[in-house]
Amino acid sequence: MKMMRILTPVLAPLALAVSTDALAGPSGYIPAPPPPKTQEFIVRIGASYIHPNSEQVSFVDDSLQYFDAFRATIDPDDEWGWNISGVWKPHDHFGFELMYVDGDDHVGGNSKGFVTVAGFDDVALRNLAKFEADMSMAYVNWYPLDPSCIFQPYVGVGINYTDFGGESFRGVARADLNDLGLTSRLSLGNSWGYTWQIGADINFGHDSAWLVNMAAIYVDSETDLGFTVRNNTSTNTDFFLESYSGDYLYNPWVFNLSIGYKFDF
Repeated sequence: MKMMRILTPVLAPLALAVSTDALAGPSGYIPAPPPPKTQEFIVRIGASYIHPNSEQVSFVDDSLQYFDAFRATIDPDDEWGWNISGVWKPHDHFGFELMYVDGDDHVGGNSKGFVTVAGFDDVALRNLAKFEADMSMAYVNWYPLDPSCIFQPYVGVGINYTDFGGESFRGVARADLNDLGLTSRLSLGNSWGYTWQIGADINFGHDSAWLVNMAAIYVDSETDLGFTVRNNTSTNTDFFLESYSGDYLYNPWVFNLSIGYKFDF
């Protein structure tokens, strides 16, 4: 026991040195503890180029007066809009994104006899109407690369809600309807559908919180397109009404170019 009391002050520093060398390894380097896991939030805002679908729509008589039908080409122009989005990444390779795209007026539509009551039978018309579409989307995104990479590609799938507004006849169609004492109303509803996207976030540097985003998005959107034409002027006592509707597949491609900022928390 006396020997142990003598050796303990000598052996204790030696034991500490041996344990430190074991942690340090052959090179003598002691690794730093891994950093705690962080979550990431990204906010983006930018421009959107919207390319809607063109198709032949079959319109049927809803007023049950004439029991007729016709086909018309719905061919809206491409338009620019703006977008804003937020991404929450609770995991290095997965994220949840909410996006809103506000589009400008789409102008277009051409057919023969689109507004038969106005005397346009067998006359090719162009740019008959306009409308706008606002899209709200929710995605689950997958990021295949390590989060330390400057270039971060991703793919996402989700759902969308498209709200149509600002519908009206325009140009020749509207002027000729007014000249004949007719009033018109064009309407589109709203729609739910799926959506998918492929895109990439490109950081300005490893230590920068700023980034550029590019994304190509497909939106599945089908709506009921209807219009009514009526005569209810004071100079004509006859009340005339025609009402038609058809299913239009809006289904746009949207191309985003945005600036973003990311937060770690």
